[in-house]
Amino acid sequence: MFKTIKRLIIATALVCLAKASFAFGNDDSWVSGWGMGTKEAVVTNGPGNEIYVACDEGSSLSSSIRFILGGDSPKGHAITLTFDGSDPEDFWLADDLISSDCRACAANFDRVIQLLKSHKSVHVRFENGLSSKFNLAGSGEAIGECIAGFYK
Repeated sequence: MFKTIKRLIIATALVCLAKASFAFGNDDSWVSGWGMGTKEAVVTNGPGNEIYVACDEGSSLSSSIRFILGGDSPKGHAITLTFDGSDPEDFWLADDLISSDCRACAANFDRVIQLLKSHKSVHVRFENGLSSKFNLAGSGEAIGECIAGFYK
């Protein structure tokens, strides 16, 4: 019985460590990494709030930008981004993210990448009213060169 409990505790600890190793990003500045042919750059703002940039570096996935607020992706066709307190801009979404695999998608994607890399903060607002402000420190280095899928 003691061995069974001990194995259960060890198994639970390993699962927790495995899940923790996939945790990626922090609130203070952008971080980056690699996963299966995709360069990843992430920033968070508290639990359940994240901006995630995926840059195709040889995978079968197209470069994209995903926003998560309150643990959920945007529901709707657009997202509003306000950079450094400037005028808000609306950007359209495809499948709950900013994709880059068509001509219009690539232009939308490139504009957001340029803005993320050249500002200090962004306020993200979903159509349902959820919003959060993110720090953009280190975004330029973390994102690096990220080419839209349409151009590949």
